[in-house]
Amino acid sequence: MIYLAISDTHLLCSQWINKDGQPLLTSVSYKGLSRSLSYLKEAENEIVSVINAGLHLVREDISFEGEQVYVTIPDSFSQSSLVSYDQDMTDNDGWAFARWTIQQRWPSDSKYEYFGRSFEKSSRHVYAIRIPIVFTEPIKMAVRELGGEAIWMGTESSTFFGLNPDQKSTLIYINKNGYQYYHYSQSIFQNGTARYLKDTWKLHATNGSSNVKDVFKGNLIAIGKLSQKRKNHFKGYGIKQFISMAGVNVEGNILPKDLKEEDLYVFTAIATGLVKGVALNFFDQPGIQPFEYDKTEVLNKPKTLKPPIKKAKKVKRPKKMKKNGKGLQIILYFFFFAVIGTMLIYDKKPELFENIIPKVKFKEPKIPEVKIPEPKSLTDTILIAKKRIPNFALKSQSLISAALQTLTLSDSHQIKLLSMSEGSMDLVLLGNKTIDLPIDSIGDVLNISLRQIAGQNLFEQGYLVQYYDAEPLPVQDSQTVESFEKYLEDIQNSFLKVLDPIERGDQYQIPVIVHVSSDNYIQSLLNHISVSGNNIALEKFVYKGDSESLNQSAVFYLSIYLNSKPISQE
Repeated sequence: MIYLAISDTHLLCSQWINKDGQPLLTSVSYKGLSRSLSYLKEAENEIVSVINAGLHLVREDISFEGEQVYVTIPDSFSQSSLVSYDQDMTDNDGWAFARWTIQQRWPSDSKYEYFGRSFEKSSRHVYAIRIPIVFTEPIKMAVRELGGEAIWMGTESSTFFGLNPDQKSTLIYINKNGYQYYHYSQSIFQNGTARYLKDTWKLHATNGSSNVKDVFKGNLIAIGKLSQKRKNHFKGYGIKQFISMAGVNVEGNILPKDLKEEDLYVFTAIATGLVKGVALNFFDQPGIQPFEYDKTEVLNKPKTLKPPIKKAKKVKRPKKMKKNGKGLQIILYFFFFAVIGTMLIYDKKPELFENIIPKVKFKEPKIPEVKIPEPKSLTDTILIAKKRIPNFALKSQSLISAALQTLTLSDSHQIKLLSMSEGSMDLVLLGNKTIDLPIDSIGDVLNISLRQIAGQNLFEQGYLVQYYDAEPLPVQDSQTVESFEKYLEDIQNSFLKVLDPIERGDQYQIPVIVHVSSDNYIQSLLNHISVSGNNIALEKFVYKGDSESLNQSAVFYLSIYLNSKPISQE
């Protein structure tokens, strides 16, 4: 088996076998990368090129042929979110909510894949993590090209969950200013930073609780050496120092001199633990992955292949033929010489033109009278400037306009799904085989699909549409979280959840999720958002119809922008 660690500056490859019930490390290769991956940032092609070059250097030391390969990336290469959802929301609603929250915290136009876990039975939480797509499929293909079998890929911290999958584990990473923690269990994933000040723990949670009693539970594992002073911070918590290579035998003197002890922590966790089915696997299909802890894990289990993504073909516009300009050139030459010739004849014999050109009397043009307006007061001459509508509000109005048009157009057909965000719309209609609706009046239709419902004379028609921008509407001054909550009180069976504020320069963005049932209430809320304030934006809209109960529901993903932090959040 092979463990490949991809870091910002180097690749570490370790090969081991199981001998007499214990891992035996047989080969180690440590190769520096030609360029820092964090420096390359979003240059996907360059990142793939740098990693592939490093892998070819590693292959000179270790053969991947026929080996099962485990890969890790630093936790800093990913972003994650843990959200809770109400009883009225489905597991899929929570999953969409978690992904949307990540995009709100770390806005980006790059390509990502999302993986996650649902804790519906224990705590009604959904955890989502995203990583750049450059670290999934290209790495998987590179391993296969080297002859290896891509078994598992995940973050470095998640490998320690495999040491005690039946128990709760909290990893404590030591840094200069305090600690970074990762909590893994079958009921929740949490992470954040912690400091010990004046005999008190201060936790800043990225995901999960900020209460030390909710985080420091189960096995506390220190990744890195704890000084006596730091050990005193964890009195009463029973923290254990993780020792690299504990339980691992080494074949001869194979460890490179420049290899540090901390470089072997993750390898030790992988070699002595069980990560597949326990920790999230980036080599598997994106989406929610269940917890599958099986000590008799079958590593050669066949995997489901990803269906090929059909890209919409771009229609090439016919090129316009350039007109030949020689005919026009000849006409211009002829006209030029004709005028010159006529002028010469008129100069010598003007009598020839007496019967052709009549005498015309030119009248002097009348000078129009200019009326000077009477001076007005200063207040009359000042123009009242229109308030500028923010870009996020304009995008929101376009989304709402397209949503209302779609709901109106499809009154005679049942909408099974309508999902809209970032200028794109996915629409699934249920009805006859031929559905005559002017979908192209909403936007550019990029793709169409048709599927018959098994055993029924009903068809699902799917549309991928890039909806048009709408004309800006006049809006009121502003909206607050409290005023929006008050408006929702009049909507029956509505649900609202307000997330923690996100600081955006001199503003605070408050992510809000709203669940509403019934078409009348849904359309009423859409209209209200479009004109209720220039500081509120609908960023994602998901509408679902039930063919059996004829019920409709919608989830609104909103943001309210405020100039100051809400009092309730301070």
